[in-house]
Amino acid sequence: MRLGVDGWRLHGQLTGVGRYVSNVLRHWTPDVLAGSEVTLYTPAAVDRSVVELAPTIRERVVPPHWPKLVWENLRLARAARDDVLFCPSYSAPLAARTRTVVTIFEATQKLFPELYPWRTRVIYSPVYGWSARHASLVITSSDAAATDIAGAYRVARENIRIVPLAPAEIFGPLRDDPRTPEAVRRTLGRTAPYFLYVGKLTARRNVPMLVEAFAELKRRAPRPHKLLVVGLNTTGVDLAGRARELGVEADFRHIEYVSDDDLSLLYAGAEAFVLPYSYEALSLTALEAQAAGCPVLTVDTPGLREQTGGHALLMAKAGVLELVAAMERLADDEPLRRKLAERGLAHASRFTWERCSHATLDVLAEAGRP
Repeated sequence: MRLGVDGWRLHGQLTGVGRYVSNVLRHWTPDVLAGSEVTLYTPAAVDRSVVELAPTIRERVVPPHWPKLVWENLRLARAARDDVLFCPSYSAPLAARTRTVVTIFEATQKLFPELYPWRTRVIYSPVYGWSARHASLVITSSDAAATDIAGAYRVARENIRIVPLAPAEIFGPLRDDPRTPEAVRRTLGRTAPYFLYVGKLTARRNVPMLVEAFAELKRRAPRPHKLLVVGLNTTGVDLAGRARELGVEADFRHIEYVSDDDLSLLYAGAEAFVLPYSYEALSLTALEAQAAGCPVLTVDTPGLREQTGGHALLMAKAGVLELVAAMERLADDEPLRRKLAERGLAHASRFTWERCSHATLDVLAEAGRP
């Protein structure tokens, strides 16, 4: 079988989908591929020091490096002549000349359009829905996400395959590793207990709300805690200004990107990982935090309950008062933190990228059968 892979996301700093694609491809060794031919289509040459590719995966550069939807439809659609084209980032070329398998992680943008900018509502959501309906098969990572996708995009449930994601091997319980306090000191200026958020700063993720809740937590009682936010500021949110207004500038730090090496240590050193989403069908960062032995605090949505195995401190909704109460509880209850860390670690250990990669290949093979 000849497989094509849309590699547009494998450029620049790998976050989210880019890390997903990289981890899937890394395990497609010659033995696993068993004679299948794989062509990775990219708008520019992939940095092999960042993305591990088996020597049997052929890379075909199809320039120029245009925006994703433009490149997919004007360049990838013409180039791909494989038996199956794997599109791992929500959309497929509208005029694809082969069968497609599309990975769609969630349908939140369709279910809650008010949380997204107009461009998502007008352009991306329709394209995602069309791609899902016209794909031979759709891959997603949780049962909750599959239910959302089937309902929001009118996709037959029997055409959706669930392939759970996994934390990378680098994320492990490193709290006692001597590098952990060094990484914390290098990042925060000194060692101190801290709450950690990792992810983009989009509206539905409520990071400004988290800063406000942290300020209220500090106002209620003198605590040594800090708040560390790691994520791309794609919406221009002035977090530093908000922290300054709330009087917690000295205890707040925002970093757009850190390497996985440092991130693994920051997960391990955190008092808790906080995910204050309005709604979410999945979260790879929550699973990474659990793999690092970090207690998770998040909202009780079907997807996040499934993703964490229920081994998290779950809030009924995302709100300032709810966040303050939950952070207070975690800060003051060491046995609770230990229980969540232990159970979360056991839950996360069930998932591996090797298993995810092999299962993904099985879905592509299924789509390629006559």
